[in-house]
Amino acid sequence: MKTIDILVENKKYVITAVIAVFLTAVLLSFAPQKIAIIKIDAGSTPKQVAKILKKEKIIISENVFLTLVWLTGTEKKFQTGIYKFSNRMNEVVILYNIVKGRSYKIKLTVPEGYSSKDIAEMLERKGICNGKKFLGVVNARKLEGYLFPETYFLIPESPEEYVASILNSEFEKKFTRRFLDRTKDLKMTREQIIILASIIEKEAKDEKERPLISAVFHNRLKKGWHLESCATVMYALGEHKNYLTLKDTRIKSQFNTYLHPGLPPAPICNPGLASIKAALYPVETDDMFFVADGSGTHRFSKYFEEHSLNKRKVSVQ
Repeated sequence: MKTIDILVENKKYVITAVIAVFLTAVLLSFAPQKIAIIKIDAGSTPKQVAKILKKEKIIISENVFLTLVWLTGTEKKFQTGIYKFSNRMNEVVILYNIVKGRSYKIKLTVPEGYSSKDIAEMLERKGICNGKKFLGVVNARKLEGYLFPETYFLIPESPEEYVASILNSEFEKKFTRRFLDRTKDLKMTREQIIILASIIEKEAKDEKERPLISAVFHNRLKKGWHLESCATVMYALGEHKNYLTLKDTRIKSQFNTYLHPGLPPAPICNPGLASIKAALYPVETDDMFFVADGSGTHRFSKYFEEHSLNKRKVSVQ
């Protein structure tokens, strides 16, 4: 804000404004703290904003605020947005935030392995956007698997298309040219890698096991075997289960990799970078099977007989 010339020419008003701001700060220091979320729409005048701030008990005097606006020549510099103010903030700080467009943002942390539905529910709960509309955008653009798990700072009541694009843009940044070249080396498409990564994300609990689980799936794909991933069955069921029944593994769904060979038609969640790397860079192994041991890790084996023995050992633990 270019205020020096204005302040010099208007000493009387400056002194009055400074005293008013000081007295206001003193008075507010004794008042209970008040937090308010203020929305400034396009075309809002300083007078309208001052009225809202006064109504929300963020400022004591509209005149003091408007005098400050006049002295700083910022009448036409108000930026639209949603702002979070406290009555402990003085008028100078409040005006500065509005002029600089320092709008209020909500922290959103998307965990690895969240589905688009999980993300939509979190967005709705935090007041960032409408969850149902967000899910509609994701489904229309087929973005399941391509919403990158990361921490974001988003404006409340954001357009659903905008939020989806932000999460997808982060994925595009992370999936580098080196990754694209690697998909070609594996004779796979990017879509196939992300589908596989989403399964690894749901199957792996131990970070070190991701490349091992990836290797088993790659080996099965090369031989044309069924992946037999419990995670895909649970996706088809629409619920998480500690143990699957024989009936569960027979559910009629294209996502049931016990019934259908190869990869499912789409990702089952949004994988993180570690699972994407695991899908791209599996370890060298002849293992074809793995079974969860109940402690968060798995037992791997090359032959079915050994796999059956591992399953029996796990079941009696």
